[in-house]
Amino acid sequence: MSIERRLFRLLLVMGLLCFAAFGTVSFLGLYDVERRAMENSRDMGTSAAEFAESAADKQARERFALLAKEKAQRIEREMVRLREDTELLSRNMTYILTHRELYRPRRLPVGGEVPIASREPYLFFLPALRESGQIPAVLPDAEIAANAADILSLWAGSYESGYQATCFFVSELGYFISADVMPDDGEYVKFYDEWYAPSFDTRQRLWYEEARDTGKTVFTDVYVGVEGYPAVACIAPYYNEKGFAGIAGMSSNIESLYQDIAKSELEGTNINFVLNTKGEVLISSEKGGLLAASETPADLRRGQEQDLAAQAVRMVQGDSDVTLVTVADANLSHHAPAVGASVASRSCADTSASMRVAALARPEASEGREYYLAYAPIPSLGWSFGTLIEKDLVAAPAREVRSHLLVQAETFGASLQGIFFSNLLRTAAVLLLLLAALYFASRRAADRFISPLLTLRAGVRDIAEGKLDRKIDLRTGDEIGELADSFNDMTGKLKLYIKNLAETTAEKERILTELSVAARIQAGILPNDFPVQGGFDLFATMQPAKEVGGDFYDFFFLSDTRLLVTIADVSDKGVPAALFMVRAKTVLESSILATEKEGGSLADAVRLANEALCKNNEEGLFVTAFTAVIDLAARKVTYVNAGHNLPAIISGKGEAHCIPKGKDPMLAAMDGLDFSEETCRISPGDALFLYTDGVTEAMNCEMEMFSKERMLDTLRILAGKAAREIVEGVMETVDKHAAGAEQSDDITMLCIRWKG
Repeated sequence: MSIERRLFRLLLVMGLLCFAAFGTVSFLGLYDVERRAMENSRDMGTSAAEFAESAADKQARERFALLAKEKAQRIEREMVRLREDTELLSRNMTYILTHRELYRPRRLPVGGEVPIASREPYLFFLPALRESGQIPAVLPDAEIAANAADILSLWAGSYESGYQATCFFVSELGYFISADVMPDDGEYVKFYDEWYAPSFDTRQRLWYEEARDTGKTVFTDVYVGVEGYPAVACIAPYYNEKGFAGIAGMSSNIESLYQDIAKSELEGTNINFVLNTKGEVLISSEKGGLLAASETPADLRRGQEQDLAAQAVRMVQGDSDVTLVTVADANLSHHAPAVGASVASRSCADTSASMRVAALARPEASEGREYYLAYAPIPSLGWSFGTLIEKDLVAAPAREVRSHLLVQAETFGASLQGIFFSNLLRTAAVLLLLLAALYFASRRAADRFISPLLTLRAGVRDIAEGKLDRKIDLRTGDEIGELADSFNDMTGKLKLYIKNLAETTAEKERILTELSVAARIQAGILPNDFPVQGGFDLFATMQPAKEVGGDFYDFFFLSDTRLLVTIADVSDKGVPAALFMVRAKTVLESSILATEKEGGSLADAVRLANEALCKNNEEGLFVTAFTAVIDLAARKVTYVNAGHNLPAIISGKGEAHCIPKGKDPMLAAMDGLDFSEETCRISPGDALFLYTDGVTEAMNCEMEMFSKERMLDTLRILAGKAAREIVEGVMETVDKHAAGAEQSDDITMLCIRWKG
């Protein structure tokens, strides 16, 4: 069989395989698109539904928090108003009794003897005063005190219709003056038999005694008086010219108070209640259930409903929050109208007795539901207002949105399936047309390209075997001929490249070998035998940016107690800096030793080194250096800073700061310069940290320098550690900062630490 026919068959078979693969990929791609679109539509519907539910939950929490806060503030404002009005009554009566000469006797109707209208001030004598026959004796005092009726009338007129409250004065002499606001303005004040009983004496009540003994304004506990309604009262003492004369008081019906605060857009769906400092339900919108008031009060904090009990603890502590709680359905009365407060008792009890409220007796357990509980404190009384609403009522709109979105997602998915099958048919038709075109194209390609391709293939095989002198002689006049010429040109260039590459590789290996030896030599120049003594420890390191660097450090003893340390940075990198570094280290060391023998100062030694380095400095290199003589016994550091970074002192107390700035120039920059010495003291436990600018100027991938501030923060963290740990800790922090970035400068550090 001819090569042409074989090529034709080969191209045809390969084309068929390609078309089969293309068809398979197209089908799988369309199927995957359809599947992913369906999944994404369902996920989008689910995500949107979850977002709607989350948004509804967030809005509900914000709404309930504002509701609870507003209700608590209403109660708080009412209590503040009650206190202010009570203190105003007290001051008014005190003024009247201490300025009797300004007032005329005034008669008021006596309660129980004549009908008393709502909001009308009246006088009432306690049973003990009636039985003693002393009414005529105290009547002059009562008639002067009756001048307070004006303020009672003013106060009583400030309340809206439907409100129930009492304003009163109780005299130490046995009478009281009162004005009662009735729920119905046409209703008369009722006088009960208990008011005439011998045991009825408000002067013996605990709140009366507390106000008299402390001289302060006080609130009573919630109580149910003889009037039959639960109330809270505010009591304040008043005085005459002899001292304590009685108390002024104002009481407010808690049911009226609840009706005022219960009005809201959620009315009829939520449960409102108020807890006292004992965790007992004082006021509630419920007529039955766990959160209703009861004659047998129970501490909600110790109830069987754990979620409610935990939140009741926070409510009593004065916290405010909106949270989800789970409560058994049987413990709540869901359909009780939220139009008034359920109260503990309607019996004619002692007016000083506390109102008793508690949870309903435990019903049979049932499946619990989730509720939003929002609560806020009432600071004046130490109470807490709470409102409870079923979560399902809030989430219902979000669930409707969720269902709608899921239906839309399913509809969208069905339309995608139709589009998928339509595109599949179109793809199949296009593949058949391409297959026919492939048949004819394969025959023409085989006829045209088989011969030059075989020639070209043979030449390429020879070149691949390393016969770079082989030339492909192919004159077709088309791209294949140009390709053959390109192969011939490539073989010539490849021979030259291989030759140059071999020479370059050999030269590079030689240079790398020499640099490696130079790096070891340079490392050997720097001292690495760090002294270990009882009084201090020392450690240093140098990490060049290239194979060799221009930084160096040095240390040696001038005497038993005098240690010289040096750190320096040459103004370049690589081999030139390394060579100048060796010279600078040698010159500086020899200058210091020579000056030491002659009794000269450290500044003289640095000046001498500068003169030597300036000579024959054709490349114009210079050196920044910090050299110091440390008196280990006196803990004194004498140093010369020749244009170098300011070293840092790390105190044993965790502080880090740079030493006073030196004023001297760099070494080798100019001859004839003078240098000065500076001194500083080192305390036990302190450390002296020397470094080059490779530390502070190390950059990360965002071109942000490590900075002196970061270095000082790191040193504060490492305070108290050994010198080696400090150096390695700073190096680790610098490496983390510059992770992924190329090291741009040599990094050298030296640390000496006094052990204290």
